Amino acid sequence: MMESIKNWFHALSSREKILIGVGAVLAALVIGYYAIILPFISAFASAEQRYQQATDGQARIEAKVEALTAPADGAVKPVAGPLDVFVSQNAGEAGFAVGRLEPQTNGAVRLTITSAKPTALFGWLARLESRGVAVEELAVNPGPNETVTATIILRLIEPS
Repeated sequence: MMESIKNWFHALSSREKILIGVGAVLAALVIGYYAIILPFISAFASAEQRYQQATDGQARIEAKVEALTAPADGAVKPVAGPLDVFVSQNAGEAGFAVGRLEPQTNGAVRLTITSAKPTALFGWLARLESRGVAVEELAVNPGPNETVTATIILRLIEPS
């Protein structure tokens, strides 16, 4: 079989050999793209989508666990230390990209989060409220890849 293919190829003119070579290279590129590259691209996109869904699910579960473990009498665990330090540390632990954190003159803190999933952001704000930090002002804008950017003014709730 191979011998007959060799004889056939050697009998071709140089122009036909070049044409067959170019056709073989093009066929190899098409097969390589559809058999190797495209499955990897779709697997990566699928993995990224599953990761985003898992992150959203984790934020929802953490918010529900926080609500279930909150004190029944409504007692608030006070924030220890300055509000800006607490918010900065808490935002970092929650995995948010903090763009800017500015203490205000009235004891409040202006916080800019450059990228966050909406469910994770609102769950985090709910956890802050359970610690005695109130959201005074909130501006949320859509961002890329189903994320949001947020500018938030937070202040401590005065104990009564």
